[in-house]
Amino acid sequence: MSDEQRARMRQTMELAFHAPSAFTLQQADSAVTLTGEDGQPLVLYADGRKLVQKVDGGGDLEIKAHWQGNDFVVERRVKGGGKVTEDYLRSQDGKQLFVIVGFEGSGGRSIQFRRVYDPAS
Repeated sequence: MSDEQRARMRQTMELAFHAPSAFTLQQADSAVTLTGEDGQPLVLYADGRKLVQKVDGGGDLEIKAHWQGNDFVVERRVKGGGKVTEDYLRSQDGKQLFVIVGFEGSGGRSIQFRRVYDPAS
């Protein structure tokens, strides 16, 4: 694996493992806006439209999202570095938000884990 491939794999791993401890979600007719602790909104179109973010010194980040039943699924792919899938779903009682995270690296390596968020007080 080249140094560039390793750097892009690290970039993908950061997407998967460095999540905000809090964020807000706002839903409109055709989009969902995620705003993290840094205050920067990310508008995701629910029709699967691809959004490309340029990354200085790294692989460009392709993001697309879609509804899958009641779940909102976000796929983030680092060019040459792997993919992170986040599946957002509410708990049955509506009091928590689960985010099922899937990480797929090069060479077929993968891991899946869950984040659990409570509503802000």
